[in-house]
Amino acid sequence: MTAASPVISVVLPARDEGDRVGATVASALDAAAGPDGVDIVVVDDCSEPGRRPEIADGPARRRTTVIRSDRHLGVGAARNLAARHARGRVLFVTDAHTRFSDGWDREALRLLSPARILSVTVRDSSSEWRGYGCRLVIPYMGTRWNTSLPGPASQVHVASSAGTVLEHALFDRLGGYDEGMVQYGGFEPEFSVRAWRFGAEIVHTDAVEITHRFKPKDECTAFVASRRTAMVHNCLRFGTAHLPESMILEMVRLHALEFPDHIQAALTMLEQRGAWRRREELNASLPNDFAWFVRHFALHDQIGRPVPL
Repeated sequence: MTAASPVISVVLPARDEGDRVGATVASALDAAAGPDGVDIVVVDDCSEPGRRPEIADGPARRRTTVIRSDRHLGVGAARNLAARHARGRVLFVTDAHTRFSDGWDREALRLLSPARILSVTVRDSSSEWRGYGCRLVIPYMGTRWNTSLPGPASQVHVASSAGTVLEHALFDRLGGYDEGMVQYGGFEPEFSVRAWRFGAEIVHTDAVEITHRFKPKDECTAFVASRRTAMVHNCLRFGTAHLPESMILEMVRLHALEFPDHIQAALTMLEQRGAWRRREELNASLPNDFAWFVRHFALHDQIGRPVPL
């Protein structure tokens, strides 16, 4: 690694990803217009032996910091840990199994500003499908991909985990990802809504494209099933932090109907992890409330009704 501080730090969590991490690191550096201005910070989130991040010796290895956790941190805490070790002025948050478009660093720096978060185009590695940021589903508090380009303003509700770019200083002011959430699911929409309420904007760009390996259907089904209670909890925590109180009960009802075997454990976690205290903290510290977010995007709920303000 050179003595000069990098301009952009690529930060990514990796759990049981093996040599996919090395391929991601190589892609980030090979596709960069100015690779000397890029460093990589990988958090090995308690991978199994034999499945830890593998990075070939040479320039990629010299420009990469690998931090190994002896306990499973989960996506949010792993990203936050990577960010704390990142030296770049800009953070590019991505996943451990991605490929970068040519000149990605030049385009990101051209489009970024202190109060702007970039949501880059995400392409499926096995098809021509592309996602252009995500939209929020209320009051379920999940997300759906935008599969067509946004309008002229290019603003989107949520930036994808595979391609979120922002200044390091803004990430720190936002407080990073919510570590009250656990394991997997819900981190990106909560971070994005909090950023909007903070006064930042999230803008989609098709000038930067990340090619992402999505899990095959069977692998994805097994992965999600093993983390379902955590994912239900994370959605509930997200909604408790941001929704109008009148919609929180409806959110809980929706999850209880869909996941009756997980709802009680998720509600217990919600209480244990201080969700209502988190709500009070955000309401006291963020200049915009959730009603502002609803008005800004003229949102309706998932069945087309106006969201109560």
